[in-house]
Amino acid sequence: MPADPRTSDDEWEYRAPGGFLAKAPISNAIRVGDVIYLSGQIGIDDRGAVVAGGIGGQTRACLESIRDILASYGASLADVVQTRIFLTDFSGYGDYNSVYQEFFSAPFPTRSTVGTPGLALGAQIEIEAVAVLRGPGRQGC
Repeated sequence: MPADPRTSDDEWEYRAPGGFLAKAPISNAIRVGDVIYLSGQIGIDDRGAVVAGGIGGQTRACLESIRDILASYGASLADVVQTRIFLTDFSGYGDYNSVYQEFFSAPFPTRSTVGTPGLALGAQIEIEAVAVLRGPGRQGC
């Protein structure tokens, strides 16, 4: 029987989601070499309910989830080189941007912010991220 190409090894490793999304056909993140690709995170709790606090609260939940996924690889938000943000309403841009700056500092990751008519489960924001592992024995950027 051939090896499962999704099996984690030194060059390729994935993280399955837990909680409400445990049965979803996605990976939270996949590491290929020193690069970690994170699926879009929305601000939901373990039951799948959108968190309180509007776009600010949802942004915080998204970024906390990204931080936790990165930590499972030994990485941090300082390793993030790119984010993609999807917003259902740009009137919340200021709230999202304020929370974003609590999690990231200069030099900020590259960022695209895109408007969309809707997101899963009625979320107002979804955040994807790409990170590059740096540290002992690794090349810096």
